[in-house]
Amino acid sequence: MNRPAVSIILPYRNASKTIFRCIDSIQSQTLENWELIAINDQSTDTTEKKIRNLINDDSRVKYYSTSKPGIVSALNLGVERANSDLLARMDSDDAMHPLRLEKQVDFLRRHPKVGVIAAKVCYKINKGEPFGKGFEEYVKWSNSVLEEHKISLYRFEESPIVHPSVVFRKMLFKTYGGYRNGPFPEDYELWLRWQSRGVRICKLKDVLLDWYDGKKRASRIETRYSKPCFQLAKAKYLKAWLDEHKHHQKKLICWGAGKVAKAQIRILIKNNILVKGIYEVDPRKIGKHFLGIPILDVKDFNLQITEFILVLTGSRNAKDKIKHFLEVKNLVYGKHYIFFV
Repeated sequence: MNRPAVSIILPYRNASKTIFRCIDSIQSQTLENWELIAINDQSTDTTEKKIRNLINDDSRVKYYSTSKPGIVSALNLGVERANSDLLARMDSDDAMHPLRLEKQVDFLRRHPKVGVIAAKVCYKINKGEPFGKGFEEYVKWSNSVLEEHKISLYRFEESPIVHPSVVFRKMLFKTYGGYRNGPFPEDYELWLRWQSRGVRICKLKDVLLDWYDGKKRASRIETRYSKPCFQLAKAKYLKAWLDEHKHHQKKLICWGAGKVAKAQIRILIKNNILVKGIYEVDPRKIGKHFLGIPILDVKDFNLQITEFILVLTGSRNAKDKIKHFLEVKNLVYGKHYIFFV
């Protein structure tokens, strides 16, 4: 039997309504030399039965069950059982476009120094599910972050790649470790950890996945995907990035003194990121202190060569205005400031 060109890691739990759509999209791939590693994560519906029936019709489909509940255990089991050097992530409610595997496998073969290749995605909702404006906005942003250097720089803003859109090299798990359990999003922590070790992540300009949103999506209902957990995950790696680029030697000034920004500042301090000042537009806050840090008037903004800005304001409208304000002053993202939202 030929070794598969790519192993598809598909954890599932109670996905009986969408699993056929998902697997049909896999079986419709132009690249046919794949194996599907389906991992049952404690399902209680008929998904397992449907998967087992598929095994009889398609020898490329393989089935496993986890002994421990949870997405991390399922993912790591899938990686362990995979027979290919290349691994594609897939969620049980999503659908691949026909050229997905062909394009991503070809890219990694032609670029041996790249560790992860993602793709643009199309935001979808299942029939009868509520429309998620926030997720749609995130997809628009993620689809706009295409260049490799932007994927690296923008990683402290949000996750610039969509997890089930990626194909990556199995060797990365052996070298830098796999998915980890903890109070953080398992995929985002993985990207941050790998990028901190120099792993290159790229993204194709093609839309290769229909990414379905729904009220039962894990990122909506599990606390590990909450905003505070995202902040905790990336603060550790932000500290390492600041040290690597010598920004820790500069005077770090934050932008924003609202409720959310103050919570972020507490997380920064907890991770030994020392904040020396806070820029703010609200006149009621200007001139006061937070945790002993002076709150400054943004009208007096005049960045010195010894200063670096961490923008904490998270709304997309505010982010666009702040970025324009800083660019007009000829400040460069990554050199003079970054967003930590």
